[in-house]
Amino acid sequence: MQVRRSILLAVMIILFIYFEIHSCSEDRVIVPDPEPPETPSIICDAKGVYFLNDEFGWVVGTLGTAIGTFDGGQTWQGCSIDQFNLNDVFFYDAESGWVVGKEGNIYTTVDGGTTWENVEFTGFPPDDDLYQVVFKSTALGFVLGYHGVFRTDDGGMTWANHWLPVVPYRGAWDMCIINDYVGYLLGSRWNDPDPELLYKTEDGGLSWSAVEGSKSSVLQAVLTITFVDELTGWAGGGVIMKTTDGGRNWTQQLTEATIRRFFFLDEDYGFAVGGRVILKTTDGGEHWMDITPEDDRIIDLRSVQFLDGNRGWVVGRGREELDGMKTYKHSLILSTSDGGESWTIKDFSFDYTEYLTTGVDSLPDAE
Repeated sequence: MQVRRSILLAVMIILFIYFEIHSCSEDRVIVPDPEPPETPSIICDAKGVYFLNDEFGWVVGTLGTAIGTFDGGQTWQGCSIDQFNLNDVFFYDAESGWVVGKEGNIYTTVDGGTTWENVEFTGFPPDDDLYQVVFKSTALGFVLGYHGVFRTDDGGMTWANHWLPVVPYRGAWDMCIINDYVGYLLGSRWNDPDPELLYKTEDGGLSWSAVEGSKSSVLQAVLTITFVDELTGWAGGGVIMKTTDGGRNWTQQLTEATIRRFFFLDEDYGFAVGGRVILKTTDGGEHWMDITPEDDRIIDLRSVQFLDGNRGWVVGRGREELDGMKTYKHSLILSTSDGGESWTIKDFSFDYTEYLTTGVDSLPDAE
């Protein structure tokens, strides 16, 4: 009987120790987070971004690459629209969108980007490189080319340009279309030593007049413009300048900058991006704050858009990576939901190896 009790006690002790060990080990088990999936090679040198709302957005890049999201950027779907470099994207609604690029290429979608169609560009010259696109309705649209602003009244079936440079290869750099009638064009005809660089239309691009006071000697180092109304605007490039009288007079806000694109929500609240920097102002540019996240992957930021004071996106080029015999180009999409106080960065890697041996015609723009 004593032996049986001893055996039973030993078994109970063993079981108690086993369950204690098992229970403690369960508390200490660390389940590793799953490895993040490899970001697919679907965008090369991101250049243009457009979000219609919180969920629906598109980004375009070189080599005909484009990506769209339908869940606010949590996931992205890529497509190859064509082999030409793409510069800008715009959606009028969740179905109707346009993309523009090199050599007069315009693409349109009527199903939210599921399919894209290359439509014939009827503007002159027909092979003009196209850099920006905006539509005020499904019929009325504007596209910036090197030879000026092209206008369509029929949804892109036909295009007309009523501003052409006098001297070949001296043309337009930027546009800002305020409404159906008023817009500004940054460019020059270079028909005198100190030409005006800013032109204005009040009839929807049918005619353009030089803005007195916008001489090249005044707007030195300026490559981009934006206006929030007919009077208030900014010019940027190697500097940041502001006008409150439609471009007749300018004041410098930053004497040294690298600005590729502005985005202003109103006359006070705006952003500027370029190079490795994101700037923000809440007082019309009297003060510019550097809100760039500390991340050495950022090389050249190209475009910015905000839906309101909190929700915004910035896209641009990341680092180039050599991995054995492979060459990868990285594109970055930065998003914020708190006005730039914090940023989430998505890094897209594109296998560029095959394009290194296919000739310069296939290479993205160096600019």
